[in-house]
Amino acid sequence: MSTSPKRKYGWAIIFTTIFLISPSKAIAAKEPIMRVLIANENKAKFRADSVENIFVQGISSNHRRIKTLNLVYENNKVQYSINNNLNKWFELPDDFNLIIRNGDKRGIWFKNRRYAGELRVSLNDKKLNIINYLKLEKYLKSVVGSEMPKEFPLAALQAQAIAARTYALKLLDSNKLFDLHSTQDSQVYLGLESETEKINRAVRSTSRLALFYQNELIEAVFHSSSGGRTENSGQVWKYQLPYLKSVIDYDQKSANYNWTNKFTSEDLEGLFPDLGGINSIQIINKSNTGRVLKIRLYGTNGDKFVSGKYLRKKLQLLSTKFDLHLKFNQIKLENKLDSDNKIFEDFSPQPLPPIPKDYFLLVNGYGAGHGVGMSQWGAKSMAERGVSFREILNHYYTGVQIRAYY
Repeated sequence: MSTSPKRKYGWAIIFTTIFLISPSKAIAAKEPIMRVLIANENKAKFRADSVENIFVQGISSNHRRIKTLNLVYENNKVQYSINNNLNKWFELPDDFNLIIRNGDKRGIWFKNRRYAGELRVSLNDKKLNIINYLKLEKYLKSVVGSEMPKEFPLAALQAQAIAARTYALKLLDSNKLFDLHSTQDSQVYLGLESETEKINRAVRSTSRLALFYQNELIEAVFHSSSGGRTENSGQVWKYQLPYLKSVIDYDQKSANYNWTNKFTSEDLEGLFPDLGGINSIQIINKSNTGRVLKIRLYGTNGDKFVSGKYLRKKLQLLSTKFDLHLKFNQIKLENKLDSDNKIFEDFSPQPLPPIPKDYFLLVNGYGAGHGVGMSQWGAKSMAERGVSFREILNHYYTGVQIRAYY
């Protein structure tokens, strides 16, 4: 899982030509500006790096030499102070819109990170929205280093750059206030600290390239590791997209290729108080790649059906590709935990007695993430074998074209 201004595209004949090439979406003539929501809170502090000043548009013109700016929203008003003078505060109007910038390549400090471009601050739903405006390629130099380990081979980083560029472009101008979150809600963006020369090379060498399917930008989702085979998009989300099909993965070297989590009966009682804990669990349905789709939980107070995604979130598991076992002194209890392909109306399970305190639920899992699209650890393995970024992308995204967006 935009603030970028609408752009004019030059001469009409050029615009018409571009539109005919890609009728679904006219290609931008210039590098887009991305709007990234980096914070939404009641307090904020910005400062320059070293002896430089920051320039703030939207406050009193008397405040010209600014090294730090503090903002606080409380009692239905926003106030600011400058240069750490916390004894003197100035009030801002409700419809304020601050633009913070400087001419320093080291960027602007916000919290413990530095940001390129400019930061804009406004009040939305009684919170200070801090949005970073910066050019797409500069944004990508942070995203690639934030989403993928910097030591990965160049071809894997190049594939990540193109996938991340496509993902960002797909969301451009889709939202009124901003284009992307800086978290896993969109793709991770950690400011200037994530850049390295190798990351920058990966972005520069793939400049402007994006992924298309039938002249449309694709949903270029990616994940860490699938556990041996990626998933069809229709098994995870509402729609099956033709280019997000299940393919073999090469992620066996991932630290999360397989993993184990353990939960005691006390843990389960705290996690499922409405059921009075868990006496037994039955996997009802799995996808063709082994990801859990539906589960039945049994507790002292009753039972209920939940999705694999729900249980993953509840137990904080790395993926929905897992098996379940109830254990006692390393002896597996006879509890049916395997998947059935169908749910029958006359299904009458036989739950176990309450779990004693020395029993526990063992979760054996595989992979990390939703499992759809490009596997980052699979891309690494392919790159180590000499596979190019184009071959990596064409493996994980079926039938796509790789070409320039702008």
